[in-house]
Amino acid sequence: MAAVWARAWRLRVSSTEHGGNTGGGSLQPTAGDRTDSGTTYTTSSSTICTTISDPVRDFHPFIVEEKIEELCEDERVKQKLEHIKGLVVLFRKDNNSAPERWLSELEVNWVLHLAHNSESGRSFISGQLLYLAKSWIEALFEITKYISVYFGGHHGKEKGTDDVGSEFVRFVEATMSKMLPFVDAIVAVRISGRRGEPADEKLQALILVRDAVSMASAQILSSFSSSPCRVDYTGILLAKLDEAIWNTMEETKTGVMSSYSWGTPRSPDIHKGTLSVINCINVLWANYGTVNRILNDAFLRGEFGPEHENVSHLTNLTIQMVRSLEEMHTSNSQAFPDRSLEFLFLINNFPCILQQLQTNCRLGIHMPDLAGKIHDYVNSYVQVSWAPVSECLRNPTPHCFTRRSPLARFESKFQQTYTAQKLWKVPDPEMRKRLRKAIVEEVIPEFTEFLKDNSNRTPRVTPQEMKKLLNGLFEG
Repeated sequence: MAAVWARAWRLRVSSTEHGGNTGGGSLQPTAGDRTDSGTTYTTSSSTICTTISDPVRDFHPFIVEEKIEELCEDERVKQKLEHIKGLVVLFRKDNNSAPERWLSELEVNWVLHLAHNSESGRSFISGQLLYLAKSWIEALFEITKYISVYFGGHHGKEKGTDDVGSEFVRFVEATMSKMLPFVDAIVAVRISGRRGEPADEKLQALILVRDAVSMASAQILSSFSSSPCRVDYTGILLAKLDEAIWNTMEETKTGVMSSYSWGTPRSPDIHKGTLSVINCINVLWANYGTVNRILNDAFLRGEFGPEHENVSHLTNLTIQMVRSLEEMHTSNSQAFPDRSLEFLFLINNFPCILQQLQTNCRLGIHMPDLAGKIHDYVNSYVQVSWAPVSECLRNPTPHCFTRRSPLARFESKFQQTYTAQKLWKVPDPEMRKRLRKAIVEEVIPEFTEFLKDNSNRTPRVTPQEMKKLLNGLFEG
């Protein structure tokens, strides 16, 4: 059994034992530090995309069968193994301090003080969830590595049946039991409200820990298979993590996507709700296998109903999340007092979602109706903001009702609209170009034609100068 699993595992042995950080690591979590969290959010003028660094895939301290004997002959591995055996001897005398000492050496002794149901525990996790998850996974992999080395070396034949092997098993189990509160802690993390963690970070942490436990459990259980003191806790643990992943996906789809959680938008910029959903979608698709299996289990339980046939469960969930976000944005956009801002808010957020689905994540999810709505929003924005400007020239008010000439009213209306909107921002350069083109086509031809028909009129700015001003809009 161990040999079957061993062939499936990958190990960067050289980096682990010769200067890499693949093993126990050197992570010292600092409250509020997100720099090494594993998720990098990159917002550029052209796109918004999430790059996810996956610790489980980035370092796999599992040992292929052919490497076990080689590691057993490595002097540093031998010294480390002898040190661990010394901890086992200490464990016989004090079954509490020895595991705590090993956890300290693995640099995860912070788990000893983690009370997931207390305010201090939540405060400790806040702001460094993925950082702590990576540290925890590194420690788990280091423990698993030395289980492989221990039973693949001198004790491999006995497989834990001797007294020393049994003590080693009990020592590892005692150490692992002190690490498990972290799993309860991340399961209990809140993602809504002002003090909640970002939903995508909780999802990523849960999935990474779940995959790490799944891979490590096979090695641990196969190594302990002959031990009478083996505790098979992994099935319950994995079920708990699967349930937490499902609940977090549900909460992201329903509870988090509300104006109460994110607040009414105050500017037409890309909303943090949009970024949150995009980041969650990226996390889910980066872990397609695990997520789609959990969704399939939920479907079989009747808790997840697909809206579209002949596509994966994750595709269905993605579409549902986008639809929920679409409804929220459409509703919240009406809170803007200026309809121009209302449409610009939708213009900024909807293409961001559509681009992510079709390009950045390469999901191949097509939502033509969303593209059609974006087209309508662009037209509506132009009609609300700039049609009244050109209207001054198309339907001039008779002089008996006003002393101002059509040209004067046009220039005044243009200046008023331009001044109000010149600092508004559209981060996507393609959408900026599209909006500017639509505005120019609405205003400049009317202005040019008017000047031809009224050659005695001298404008304050020429059509070319006005076009240049319009082509500078939306830079922020």
